Amino acid sequence: MRYAAIAFASCISMLLTLPATAATTGSKPDSLRSQANQKINPQVTRNNVDSTTSWTDAMKESQAQLKKLLTKVLMATPKPEAPYAPAEETPSDQVAAKAGMVKGTQRWVPIEAWAQREYEATGSEMDEDAVAKFLDIQIALNGTRGLTSGIATKSDKPHVVPMDGVVAVQQTSLPVVDSTKVQGDDPQHQADEPMTLLRLYFVDPDLEAHVLKLQTETSAFPGFGPTQVLADHPDELRSIVISFYGPKRDVDALAKRIDVSALRRLLAG
Repeated sequence: MRYAAIAFASCISMLLTLPATAATTGSKPDSLRSQANQKINPQVTRNNVDSTTSWTDAMKESQAQLKKLLTKVLMATPKPEAPYAPAEETPSDQVAAKAGMVKGTQRWVPIEAWAQREYEATGSEMDEDAVAKFLDIQIALNGTRGLTSGIATKSDKPHVVPMDGVVAVQQTSLPVVDSTKVQGDDPQHQADEPMTLLRLYFVDPDLEAHVLKLQTETSAFPGFGPTQVLADHPDELRSIVISFYGPKRDVDALAKRIDVSALRRLLAG
């Protein structure tokens, strides 16, 4: 079992409840829409939705629609190339069992869905003392899952990195230098390759402003729940959040292969 992966998973589990808290306790974002649009679209009053939602079991047809959308997002998400290979034989994808309607409106709290893919690289070219490399990909629809604060204490702070058409927040751990090595040794053996977490937010302009505001205020990975991406139907896709976690050069390579236009086309208009 990979100790780094276990630590990452444990951190995710511990922080699962934080995104909603971070999003609901902060001040309301400034809307980018006009007053007229605010009256039509109650989504801009996103912080007060939880207490006014009538929850219900999601219809099987709606859950099936979200599963199809999740499959399309997975297909549009780049996968790591050789020597990486899937670490799981049967990865489990999940679709939430609940949907909700905001009382007094025709707006729905859409159904969530999420998936995780784990990859390992243990090629023969690695020396026997090397630790197997791994790379994880997480996808969340209509909300976020997991980390809001970061990946390690010895790392830079989460920060926005330039990417066209998407909000990208990244954090990289500091490399661990082996002080027993002398100058002239192979540089690859002087420091562990830094691990990076890159989270991509495909959201509408209003929520994008909220995400950027949270990132600026907290210096963390912003989180939000389905009550903040209200929809006309319970099976609409209102947000896509993709996270890559692994060696920095491999995460950067995946980021360069992201088809932003294809993923944005999957979002509801």
